[in-house]
Amino acid sequence: MSIRKRAAAAYRPRVGESVLDTRTGRTGIYMDTIGGEHYLRPPEGGCEWTARPEHVTPADPADGGSGAADADPADPTRPAGRADPAPTAPARAA
Repeated sequence: MSIRKRAAAAYRPRVGESVLDTRTGRTGIYMDTIGGEHYLRPPEGGCEWTARPEHVTPADPADGGSGAADADPADPTRPAGRADPAPTAPARAA
């Protein structure tokens, strides 16, 4: 009789966290999981790409950090330094 081992659960990143796509070698920011695919985007912005969950691991701190520390605490989906511009008051009529 054979003993079956369960496969380890795939790593589940948090939104805004830096991750490594081991298939492509690219580091990206985790955005969401839709249809079993993780959606990642480049840290500097740009076009998203998808990665299978088994190909996604935490990013090496030497490659740019965990992303969790870089995230804006007010909005975990917004990386630091990417805040919306401050709203401006409407001009008053003279």
